Amino acid sequence: MRILIADDEPELLELLKLSLGNNEWIIDTVSNVEEAKHYLDAYHYQVFLVDRTFHGKDRVQELINYGKNKNLLMGILVLSALGSIDEKVQGLEYGADDYLEKPFDIKELRARLIALARRFAPTFLQLHGFTIDTTKQIIYQEETKIILSKNEHALFFFLLNHASIASRDEIMDALYDNPQNITPNAIDELVARLRKKLHPSMIKTIKTRGYAVEI
Repeated sequence: MRILIADDEPELLELLKLSLGNNEWIIDTVSNVEEAKHYLDAYHYQVFLVDRTFHGKDRVQELINYGKNKNLLMGILVLSALGSIDEKVQGLEYGADDYLEKPFDIKELRARLIALARRFAPTFLQLHGFTIDTTKQIIYQEETKIILSKNEHALFFFLLNHASIASRDEIMDALYDNPQNITPNAIDELVARLRKKLHPSMIKTIKTRGYAVEI
């Protein structure tokens, strides 16, 4: 997932980049409105995290409108010290999808970002020449439906819907009634079979950490 954060506090930008950025998420940070617009032009973001004010001026409606015009399926979260009920309502009326008052807990922020990304996930995805119907959980290559085994199907859509990298233990817990009877090698073999039926790069191996489907 790629996230853009726009705020005029350099210390906060650095903190958020360190706290949120890892192998799972790509975090871009900007400190002014024009730079934010430049990044929105250049990249596709799942979530846009934006402060209400820049150097004392409320520019959030301008940025929300600009972001939504670029990508209607991008979730926008306003992060602001302006936290009265009226100010929150105003931010949402401007078109924001969520509003979080400063100061905040990083765990709550992360949970809200994940929820926004899921909320705006498209019904159909195009990945490596395949069309994925995320509602019906069907995969097509051109007009042909790809037939997967029960466990292959469960694994692929678990990874697709997982907000971060899934460890082998997480996969075993999700797929099997008795995961204690399953070896990590069984997961590796299941991934290998999926790659043969789909595309070798569809499922990424994150060294020592597990697997992920990158959208």
